[in-house]
Amino acid sequence: MKMSCAQQTHWAWRRSRSAPPSKRTGGPVAMQHPDRSLWRRSMTRRITGARSSGVLALLLACLLAGALFPTAASAQKQRKPSNNMWTRSARLYLDRARTNPRFEEKQELYRQALEAIQKGIEEDPGNAQVWLIAGQVYVQLDSAQQAHEAFSKAVELYPPYEKDVETERRNAWARWHNEGIGAIQQQDYERALERFQAADLIYDKLPNARLQLGSLYLRKGETERAIAAFRGALEILRGPAGDAVSGKDREQWRQNEEVAAFNLAQLLANAGRYEEAEREYRAFLERDPQNRTAKTNLAIVLTRLGRTDEANRIYGELLDEPDLTEEDYQVIGIGLLSGDEFDRAAEAFRKALALNPYSRDAMYNLAQAIYRQGLALEERRQAASGDEQVKAATDLGALYAELENLAEKLRAVDPYNRNALLLLAHAYRGQGDLAVQDAAKSDEWRAKALEVLREQENLPFEVKDLVMTPGEGKVRVSGLLQNAKLAAGTPVTIEMSIVGKDGQTVGTQEITVSAPEAEQAVSFEAEIEVSGEPAGFRYQARS
Repeated sequence: MKMSCAQQTHWAWRRSRSAPPSKRTGGPVAMQHPDRSLWRRSMTRRITGARSSGVLALLLACLLAGALFPTAASAQKQRKPSNNMWTRSARLYLDRARTNPRFEEKQELYRQALEAIQKGIEEDPGNAQVWLIAGQVYVQLDSAQQAHEAFSKAVELYPPYEKDVETERRNAWARWHNEGIGAIQQQDYERALERFQAADLIYDKLPNARLQLGSLYLRKGETERAIAAFRGALEILRGPAGDAVSGKDREQWRQNEEVAAFNLAQLLANAGRYEEAEREYRAFLERDPQNRTAKTNLAIVLTRLGRTDEANRIYGELLDEPDLTEEDYQVIGIGLLSGDEFDRAAEAFRKALALNPYSRDAMYNLAQAIYRQGLALEERRQAASGDEQVKAATDLGALYAELENLAEKLRAVDPYNRNALLLLAHAYRGQGDLAVQDAAKSDEWRAKALEVLREQENLPFEVKDLVMTPGEGKVRVSGLLQNAKLAAGTPVTIEMSIVGKDGQTVGTQEITVSAPEAEQAVSFEAEIEVSGEPAGFRYQARS
């Protein structure tokens, strides 16, 4: 649950398993929350973990001489693979290296295997077996590009090798993918990127590496590469490989498709490419037509495209679905509010508040929806006459009473929020306008409105953009303090209390912030330990 005082658009992001945390990009995303082949690895690149300069020198010599990959004109006629002295020597060195526990000796054996197979390629380039072994050697030397080319050449020369090469590629993929996961766990994201790039190059029939690449590129802020990664993952997930997935793995495959589709569409939408984002959500809904998150995000995109009628129809359908969560109602309500469907937006926020009476966001958003309802109804009342005008006035009275109740609660939990005070003043003044037939009562309401307006004008500072993010046994609270009347540097103490599902306090902490220059804002953040499940917050502040 994430609570923010702003009426933000909430995107639903999906994160792939073991994906690194991503930079916050705006609304929920979301999308942290899940790239491609721009990574030709040069043979002159330092081999990871290698300590023998001989391997590097040998690879460079092979590249410059062009000895390992002869042209078609120099290739021999296709024939059945065969053993020779070089393949036997290379296999012997490989076998010894695989069983040798000493790193330096292992690397030396791989170097000797490379020398032997290089000679085999020079002497017998039409023999597919030398290329197959070359691919195996390059995998051990972490040379993904050279391994890929060698395996491809082996199949070109001898197509029956396809199954063997498939196994070799998949094993190499597993090794580099797992090394990438390990690098993420150690927060070595550059190495993780290299490992997933290698895995995706060597074997392009599993989506996991591309999902991880998408998340890593997203973390680095490389949007186009992240888009390419998630799009590439979808090509696998929706391609022939997906048809062969067994029943026990199909649910994970479906979840991976959701990760890729939602992150891709979110990135496209954030880049202003709404038509493309719409296509991605509709493509996903063709395969999973009841997915609420996809429907919600599609409605958000349609709103951005100015197609509010279509968006409102989707929100209306969602609002009528059973078993919605507080967050579902919040997202639907914000969407309806953006589409000027104030009545239905208020309905959604009321349902969210019924599920969590301590949600400051639900209170604030419902107050905003009622305020907008009231403005529209006031216009109709002014234009109406007779019974229609009387009915409009009655409806307005009910709205202003509800707004008063909500704004009073908001002032109690968020006392240094100007908007909450302005909403309360509006409720008072509206009730005063409706009581014009009772001058004393009307004056009383107007005096209360004036008192609240003075209160907000005299605020020494404002607390804004509060966000509460629950974690394991703690919550993170962040926000802004905007100075109005304090001298720069004046300490401001915010005593933040976290409220549980029963309304009782489950955690408190004082946050001290130095006031910035007048009319400037400064951010603050704190982690608060909690003894129960958090449902909301309240605070008091002093300077």
